Parts: sequence; structure tokens; C-alpha cells
Amino acid sequence: MIANVIDVVPALDTAAYTSGDVLFIATTVSDVMRVNGGRALLQSLVVIDKDDQKIAFDLYFFRSNVTLGTINSAPSITDADGLESLGWIAVAGGDYKDLGGVSVATLRDLGLVLEAVAGNKSIYVAAVTGGTPTHTAAGIELRLGLVY
Repeated sequence: MIANVIDVVPALDTAAYTSGDVLFIATTVSDVMRVNGGRALLQSLVVIDKDDQKIAFDLYFFRSNVTLGTINSAPSITDADGLESLGWIAVAGGDYKDLGGVSVATLRDLGLVLEAVAGNKSIYVAAVTGGTPTHTAAGIELRLGLVY
């Protein structure tokens, strides 16, 4: 077994969100696979909330760059783009531990299989908020724990 940790910093809107809106659009997780078209198991997820919002959200993983919708608006994905889905993971408000100026959530034993398309080593991640946060442009960092 080989393990790897990949950091992702999605671009966020700095205006207040409405619950159910796209928190961030499909963001490239570059070279996450060891080989083109490869697979990996998402074993763990760490969310570092630098804005200390502790808001629940759902992460959606895709094997290609899809349009989930417009940031800070309701999702509006097409059927064709929906077929690129690899699965989703819910981050609950209760998953966070407050460390003062930052909060950290850790989800373990996820077991979500991720797969890149042929000729590519990257996947994509997007999110929909479950609350009404106001973030800075880089206020959330995701740390993906993968095994191959």
C-alpha cells in the first residue's frame, strides 16, 4: 500500500452564501493518480477552515471538469455532467474542532474510490454549502488522504 496526501485550496466567493448554493466550482486536483486513468481510495479528508465558519457542506468528486453551477448560486448540473460523478461526502458542522482562529474537521475511513479518465491523472472536486457562511477567497483548505 502506498499513501499520499494532496492539498486543495478552492477559490471561494467573499460575499455571504445562501444554504444550498455552490460553495466552490469544480476545482482540479492535479496529478492525484499515480498513472493516467488510475484509481485511488480516498481514505480520509481534513478540512481546514481558516475563516472559522464551521459550516456543513457536501463535497462532490468528478472524474472530469464539470459545471456544477455558478459559485454562490443553486447547483444546475446537466445530466451528462452528472454521469461524471465519483461520489459525495458530507462534512457536518459537528465534525469541526475549534482551535481559536481556525477550525479543523477530520473524516476517517471514507473508502470512496476515485478514478481519473483515460490519459489523465487529475480529478475534480466541487462543493455545495449547507449554511450561510462568509469566507475569504482562500478560506478553506482540503487535505485528501489517499491510498493506492
